[in-house]
Amino acid sequence: MSNVRLAIFFTLLLSLVHCTYFTREPRNPPKIDGVPIPDDQRRLYVQNFRNNSYGMGIQTLLTELVRSEIDARGRFIQTREKSIAAYRLYGEVVHYQLVGNLLDQGGQSISREMLVIVRLELQRAGGQKITLEREEIPVRIIFSDQVGFRESENQAQARLLKIMAIRIAEEMERAWYFSIAGKIDP
Repeated sequence: MSNVRLAIFFTLLLSLVHCTYFTREPRNPPKIDGVPIPDDQRRLYVQNFRNNSYGMGIQTLLTELVRSEIDARGRFIQTREKSIAAYRLYGEVVHYQLVGNLLDQGGQSISREMLVIVRLELQRAGGQKITLEREEIPVRIIFSDQVGFRESENQAQARLLKIMAIRIAEEMERAWYFSIAGKIDP
């Protein structure tokens, strides 16, 4: 019985070794030329995203997904206090569009297209804007509830917003790293 427990323990230990928990901050902060970036330059405040489109409530889910994506990447230390953050991220959903894409012979919509555009702004604590490669990030997906990989409109919207959160985190990290190091992150 003790050999079985020992085998289970080692299996669990080996599975945790490859887990991202061990490579995230604060033990493994990003580096510039081999020197870790200090924690005070990694503090980030993510403002709740605003919605200036017809997509009802998508800004709430997008804000949550962006925060969790930033946490998963481990480059920033998020804070809820705006006053102690070195950087601030602001976002606004400026366009939401849902259109029929493919019709069958009866004129019924088989698949639809969803498009969302988000405008971003990254600032230092003093209010100085950091130049982003793209200030507006578009994401477009095609989905269907009748053919192929079937998903509802809500499932498609969640997938689209997850893709958007990944793109926002990548864009913001590149601009942040460039503003500190003066070069593109390798």
